[in-house]
Amino acid sequence: MTHIISTGFNTGMADGDLSRLDARLAHMQEIGCTGAEITAVGLDAVVDCRLIPDRVAALREITARRDLAYSLHAPIAINLMDEAHADIMARAARVSMELAAEIGARVVVIHPGRVPPLAWVDRQAALYQFELDQLGPVADRAAELGVQIAYENISPNPRVIAGQETSYSLDPRLLAAQLDRLAHDAVMACLDISHAQQGAGLWGFDMIEACEALGPWIGHIHFSDSTGLPASFPTGSRNEQHFFGMGDMHAPKGYGRVDFDALAGRLGLRQGTRVVIEIKTNFLAHAEARTLDDAKAFAAAVNAALG
Repeated sequence: MTHIISTGFNTGMADGDLSRLDARLAHMQEIGCTGAEITAVGLDAVVDCRLIPDRVAALREITARRDLAYSLHAPIAINLMDEAHADIMARAARVSMELAAEIGARVVVIHPGRVPPLAWVDRQAALYQFELDQLGPVADRAAELGVQIAYENISPNPRVIAGQETSYSLDPRLLAAQLDRLAHDAVMACLDISHAQQGAGLWGFDMIEACEALGPWIGHIHFSDSTGLPASFPTGSRNEQHFFGMGDMHAPKGYGRVDFDALAGRLGLRQGTRVVIEIKTNFLAHAEARTLDDAKAFAAAVNAALG
C-alpha cells in the first residue's frame, strides 16, 4: 500500500502572469515532480470572493497540460475563528474550494484559526466551537465538489511572536483534537514539518511525538527544514533570519534541525498523501534538485515504515 502518492513543489506567486505558472509547472514536471501545489492568490482567478470565468478557464487549460497531482493553497489570511469577519472568511474559504474543483486540485490547504491571546484565555471553548461552526459548511461544500480540506498547523509568525495572536494549531496534538471534534470526511490535516519544529521550539513540546499524534489525520505534508528558534529579535530581511537560523526558514533538509529520519519512522498518515516542498527562492536557486531528492527519499522511508 502506497500512502504517499506524489512529491513536488509549491508553485509560488504568479503575480497575474499565468505564463509564469505554466513555465513553472513545465519545469517541475521536467525535473521529476509528480505533484504541484498552486498558490491561490496572485492568479486573478478570484476577485471579491468570486470566480473570474476567463481566468479560471485559462488556468484550467494550463493545469490540464501536466500530469501532476494538484493541490491548492488558499489565502493564508483565511481565519475561520475570526468572529468580526465571519462572512467574508467563509466566502473566501468556499470560493477556494470552487477554484480547486475547477482546476483539478483535489486538496485545499487552509490555516486554522488565530485569535488575540487574551480572547483565547477568556473564551477558548467558545472559539473552538465557532471555528467548527464555520468550517463545517465549508467542508460540506468541499465534499460536494470532490475536494478535501487540509488544515495546516501554523508557525510562530511575526504576529504570534509580537503577542498579537495565537493559535492552538501551533501544537499538532491540539490540531488533532480539533479535527477529532469536527470528524468530517472532507477535512484532514496538513502537517507542515518546519512549522511543527517551530511550534515545539516556542512551546517546548516534543516535535516527533506531536507529529505522531496528528498521524491519523495527516493526508498532506509540507516539507522543509527549520531550527525551531523563534524570530524573537528584529532582522533586516528574511535572508538575515536565515543567517541566524531562526523563524519560518522554509529551508532545505539539513539547514535546520528536524530529524527527518526519526520522523519518517514514526509518522502515521493516510493513503493518498501528497508531499509539497516549500523552500524560499534563495534556496530554490541552488538546492532545488537536492531537496526534491530528499523529499522523495523521505516519502519512500515513510511508505516503507508503514508497510
